[in-house]
Amino acid sequence: MKKTFWVFFLLLSFSVTLPVSWWVLSKADFFYASLYDPIGIDSHIKTYAPKNLKNKKGFEVTSKQTRVELFHGIVESIHIKGEGLKQLSYQNQQNQKVILLTDVEVIHLQDVANLLEKLKPVAFSVMTLWIILLVVMFIRRVKIPSTKQLSLSTLLIIFIAAMVLSLGPEKVFNQLHIWVFPDNHQWFFYYEESLMSTMMKAPDLFGYIAAMWVLLSFILTVLLFTVMKLVVKP
Repeated sequence: MKKTFWVFFLLLSFSVTLPVSWWVLSKADFFYASLYDPIGIDSHIKTYAPKNLKNKKGFEVTSKQTRVELFHGIVESIHIKGEGLKQLSYQNQQNQKVILLTDVEVIHLQDVANLLEKLKPVAFSVMTLWIILLVVMFIRRVKIPSTKQLSLSTLLIIFIAAMVLSLGPEKVFNQLHIWVFPDNHQWFFYYEESLMSTMMKAPDLFGYIAAMWVLLSFILTVLLFTVMKLVVKP
């Protein structure tokens, strides 16, 4: 029973750190600027932006700074209920303003923004439950498992995550989108029809973001249990 409780509490703690990690990474724009060169976003844009079928011309001649700012604009917008998505733009060779996103892309990103809003009360509920359990443990002076025991539980979580990812990161990515977003809303965009997908080099960038998200969550979970050991003493 104790083992089951600690596995549950570890999963709950991880669920608490997930939204915190997301918030931290979002404030750093998910390190888009740092990942830009290593994962070849510039060459990717030069290859596919000139082939854009939606009359979004000249994106291939924009600067890295412009693309970083546009990515920041998207990140910022999806965290404020989608405000500002339709206004994101860049200057083409003729110094004309070109709206970055198509209508269907705006709808998709609005779906993302709506999802983040719906997850806020869920995250708050999880954090509340975690705090309640922590208070109970503090009152009862519950003994925190050893580092070895927690490590074994953590390995179980890693094993489950690895099993899921073994299905193929792209398959997992696609299936999550099928489950989460409305059936009649487009969420897959070919590079030739989407500057958004092109500038993000989707889904490659999302793989790096997911890895950073999980890693930071594990680090924060370990820190939580370290603090707990100091606070909750039998």
